[in-house]
Amino acid sequence: MKSILLSLLSMAVLVAHGGVEAMKNLQKPEIGKSAVLSFGGEGGREFLLDGVPFQIRSGEIHPQRVPRQHWQHRIRSAKAMGLNTIAFYVFWNALEKEDGSWDFSGRNDIAAFIDLCQQEGMWVLFRPGPYVCGEWDLGGLPTYLIKDDVTPLRYTGNKQFMEAQTRYLEKMAEIAIPRLSKKGGPILMVQLENEYGSYKSDHDELAYIEWLKKFWEEKGAGPFYLSEGSADHHLRFVPKGVAVGLDPADNAWQMQTALRVAPGVPVFSSETYPGWLRHWGEGNWTPSRNTLNSVRWYMKDGVSFNIFVLHGGTNFGLTAGSNANGDGSKFEPDLTSYDYGSPIGENGNLTREYFEYRDIIKSALPAGADVPEPVQPVSMEIPAFRPKHVCDFHSLRGVKVERKPVDSPPTLEAMGQNQGIGIYSTALAPGPEATLTCQAHDYALVYVGEQFIGTLDRRLNQTTIQLPARKKAAMLKIVVDTFGHVNFSKFLEKDRKGIIGKVMLGDKPLTGWLVERIDLNKPLPAPVRKTGHVRAREKGALYRAEVQLNNPIDTFLDMRGWVKGYVWVNGHLLGRYWNIGPQERLYCPGEILKNGKNTVEILDLFMVTETPPSVSGKLERNMEVHKETKSLNNQW
Repeated sequence: MKSILLSLLSMAVLVAHGGVEAMKNLQKPEIGKSAVLSFGGEGGREFLLDGVPFQIRSGEIHPQRVPRQHWQHRIRSAKAMGLNTIAFYVFWNALEKEDGSWDFSGRNDIAAFIDLCQQEGMWVLFRPGPYVCGEWDLGGLPTYLIKDDVTPLRYTGNKQFMEAQTRYLEKMAEIAIPRLSKKGGPILMVQLENEYGSYKSDHDELAYIEWLKKFWEEKGAGPFYLSEGSADHHLRFVPKGVAVGLDPADNAWQMQTALRVAPGVPVFSSETYPGWLRHWGEGNWTPSRNTLNSVRWYMKDGVSFNIFVLHGGTNFGLTAGSNANGDGSKFEPDLTSYDYGSPIGENGNLTREYFEYRDIIKSALPAGADVPEPVQPVSMEIPAFRPKHVCDFHSLRGVKVERKPVDSPPTLEAMGQNQGIGIYSTALAPGPEATLTCQAHDYALVYVGEQFIGTLDRRLNQTTIQLPARKKAAMLKIVVDTFGHVNFSKFLEKDRKGIIGKVMLGDKPLTGWLVERIDLNKPLPAPVRKTGHVRAREKGALYRAEVQLNNPIDTFLDMRGWVKGYVWVNGHLLGRYWNIGPQERLYCPGEILKNGKNTVEILDLFMVTETPPSVSGKLERNMEVHKETKSLNNQW
């Protein structure tokens, strides 16, 4: 029986790809020269490029996570590993602004990235979403879509969503259609949505994926693929004629379900994981050694694949997402770094695993394959400097949301803000010790008057805190700091920031709220007053340093000794830091540094001293592992 099963498996896999012949097709994109990707061969299971079997050897690089000055190095590093294709997500919410305008400058210049791939001789797998997951805030969707409390997303029955999605996809089509390979560009395939079968909402539907397919077909795009898990329920929304990418297909067994339910199309590994995502409080990044065996199989049998991610880059600003179960439990915010344990590290450093992958791929390619020598990037150290105290946190002038008190605390989304800080205040009457119940998304500092009471941490399911007895009236202040929106699971439709619902003192709701907010995506507000001393009972302060640099390049700012907060360099928000780890250093690309004076600002929500810890620039991210966290390889 075992031999029969193995024989059947071997037969199934033979029609899943082009075999070793596919690796012999070394065709590159040439500007203006048409090249047609199609499905053919036995059972329609092979990728054919201009009628010849073709192996897609792809690496995922997200240009919106990578300093633009380094795009070329990352693409060339992929080519030097023996790959022939770059796959990438597009993050919608980084492109469309709150006022409805669009920003395609800098890291958002998607068209320029695609053109650069072609110039470097690399094909492209285009993954526009509109939902992409990717450990990115709200999976790439703009937060204006969840301004209301109940918002079904990725659903044809939501008129607002469908209209917004159409506006976005029209922008994507303007970029993608002229750059399709059949029109002389590098784009081989367009991915329709992302892991829709894993979403498990109350309104998922084949009609939604069919709408996306029709949209792109009417624009002249094709062929298409979907990325999904490998189980039956993941593959229930694959339209006829659409190739199946599995997340992942590490071995032949994982392909069997897709080969059965999706006849007549190629099946490949659209996300092969060399590492895994990381959350605050977990262990450090750890490469997956098992993936080396997967790549050996791909190269032995000519299986097409995409390494996700080949180079992770950085969740600059507030772009990092979060994970949670479908009911919102087990909230896990992602790090600022998206190193991922990838073969190409956060600042482009080529790891041990990079060279091992390269050896496997290069040795399997035919003579004449263009596999150039890779180049290691350089970085710099910055001597330690000590920022100066500017003002305490409570002196920053927040944006007043309402001049009059409101009965129920609004969410930040309801106030038109994505993440940042919400400051909620109301008067407390004299009274005995009592329990305050508050659902804060995601991390709250609670004060009575100027007295710091404690914190509420959503990760730890903390929703209650004891307030001391009060002999006279006092002001209750709840400062809510946020993490990125949930980027995977149906709870992303419900995830809101700030205070959620009523705040209870004992069994009575508190009303009369005054609300301020600080939008960290904009320049920090001016302080109401600059204090000459620190008010020790209040937490948090703003610090600033002027640092002189000569011919600056990439570095990592070492934030050890600081507690929890945000760092700006020359007005650019690098992202979050938090002393629970594992990330202790923030990647600072050389392109935002200046020759001469550089301004570093740090908003720490806990620091109260006038002489804070020093900060220095390091050559690499912190590598030490304080605790081990398993690389899950998409097995939650």
